[in-house]
Amino acid sequence: MENDMNISLGKIFQLTRKAKGYTQEDVAEKLGLGPRYISDLERGKTIGSIPTFVKLCNIYEVTPTYILQDYLTMNNDLKIDPDLIGFYSLDNRDKETIVKLIQFMNGREGK
Repeated sequence: MENDMNISLGKIFQLTRKAKGYTQEDVAEKLGLGPRYISDLERGKTIGSIPTFVKLCNIYEVTPTYILQDYLTMNNDLKIDPDLIGFYSLDNRDKETIVKLIQFMNGREGK
């Protein structure tokens, strides 16, 4: 069971890394670790340390909740869709456009 969770978390790390457009080498360099370590994390061969986990969240610009959301007991409405990872890296004009579109789709008028 624990190894299954490692593999699943590794897959989340991999998908998040790719969504940000990083290679394993990019991430390894930012962490000061070897690319093999990133590969091992993504394949569930190692779980890593909490400091590494926090650094990965900072590099990927996601919260720990995003990475762990499938393992936490919480309302599904609060879970983050992987397609939205890049939202916070957009410029303010693009963010505002997306927020207005969401408000429109929800039937609310934007300010």
